[in-house]
Amino acid sequence: MNFIDFHCHLDYKEYDGQRTEIVKECLKAGFSRIVTVADPYEKGSYERIQEVLQCSEKVSCMAGAHPHHADRYSTGIEQGILKFLEEHHAVGYGEAGLDFHYNLSTPENQRRVFQRQIALAAQMKLPLIVHARESEPEVLQLLEKAKFDLPVVFHCYTGNRADAEEILKRGFYISISGIVTFKNAGYLREIVKMIPLERIFTETDSPYLSPVPFRGKTNTPLRVALVAEKIAEVKGISLEQLNRSVNENFNRIVSR
Repeated sequence: MNFIDFHCHLDYKEYDGQRTEIVKECLKAGFSRIVTVADPYEKGSYERIQEVLQCSEKVSCMAGAHPHHADRYSTGIEQGILKFLEEHHAVGYGEAGLDFHYNLSTPENQRRVFQRQIALAAQMKLPLIVHARESEPEVLQLLEKAKFDLPVVFHCYTGNRADAEEILKRGFYISISGIVTFKNAGYLREIVKMIPLERIFTETDSPYLSPVPFRGKTNTPLRVALVAEKIAEVKGISLEQLNRSVNENFNRIVSR
């Protein structure tokens, strides 16, 4: 079915001892791409990502400085990110952005680090994968200020309709996770209806956000099928049509 999980975290300890098997199961299910994220702040993350990259050329990676850890950002962290991205032909820079919901790092440091991440993504000519929570307008302002002209994907979108409209106006992309299957996520399903097929991605953000009927359990990339099925249902199109569009979008942003 050519599924794409555009954003997962296969380096997490929840997958110890089963990473290779998870990838094999996804390939058997007809996945065309799995994109897993490296965490520069987590010891051993880069090595665990390398493990899954060796499984198949259909596994790709990205890395960036998450806003939760902006208070800990350093030259060493930055150099580690750049080295990893260069060595493994990453398909994106991220996730990076602003999170004013949890504020696990100060807003000032989040802004400073995000601006640096924007500059580095431009320097490396990579699409920027954004984490934005209760911060979408400011993220857009900082991207505009930096005159960032490469593809931007807002991963695991949880913002409102007005912000989604602004994102789409700029030609950016929106990636939808298992939240779209949640009973109380009617607002997100309404947003999904308005996202053009040429601007949408599917993801799990696993091990988080397992879709219904597995909500509350450890998520895996395999369950992106449930995300895709719900999106196709909401948009009134076939699963094949949705997956074809997501694959075209992936190829478009990585071929620049």
